[in-house]
Amino acid sequence: MLTLSDPPLPVPLLVTKWLFPWFLSFALCLPSAHPVLAGEAFLPADEDASLSHFPEKVLSDLPRLLSLENVPIFFVGSIATAYQWGTGDRRNGLREDLQALDLRAVLDVVDFYGEGWVPGGAALGTWALGGVLEDGRLACFGRDLTGSLLTSWVLVAGVKVAVGRTRPDGSPYSFPSGHTITAFCVAPVVTRYFGWEAGVPAYLVAAATGLARVERSKHYLSDVLAGATLGILVGETMTRNDKDLSLTVGPGQARIAWAFN
Repeated sequence: MLTLSDPPLPVPLLVTKWLFPWFLSFALCLPSAHPVLAGEAFLPADEDASLSHFPEKVLSDLPRLLSLENVPIFFVGSIATAYQWGTGDRRNGLREDLQALDLRAVLDVVDFYGEGWVPGGAALGTWALGGVLEDGRLACFGRDLTGSLLTSWVLVAGVKVAVGRTRPDGSPYSFPSGHTITAFCVAPVVTRYFGWEAGVPAYLVAAATGLARVERSKHYLSDVLAGATLGILVGETMTRNDKDLSLTVGPGQARIAWAFN
């Protein structure tokens, strides 16, 4: 435990100590299908960005959360979350290290970002702007970002109620972090449409958002890791030109068929 005589950890050492192993593991699990360079024109298989089609698009994407491509991310995130919950949350040493650094001004900004006003406004704004400019790709970006955010908010609300964990400050509904899932569900969508040059900053802002929630005693690190896992899964799923899997089982036979979009 830190005492008055303990110097605060430098930021690079703090990141290395607490976050680098987990986020490196996440990075290694991200699908390789992302465009590597900005400007590579990703187009979704479903190019209908109309408002009337939006519910159908979101509902058709939801089963893909259970796709095989998502298994590595879910596995790594679950292991990280369970390990941190069982070994490190009680002491909550990350909160102590962050508070010792006194990064309040920076963390205030990313904490507000995680509330959803900024990404939500950007999602609806780009969706509308794409329609006005008749730019189908921009409209699809706004549509997928909106779908990712809405799905994340519904998902995290259900899990919070089901788990019922108390926050470090004593208030309810700690697990998982809603701010973190909001920030992380944006990053895969940005990466898919605009490449890693835009995606890396989006992931860094998302990680900082999770740190802000720990520093404010609103969440444990395991809450943040769970939020990051779910956010990445949702963002990846909403923008993946997936293979459709169909399974047919009958008397004495079984058939698995893959249909490529």
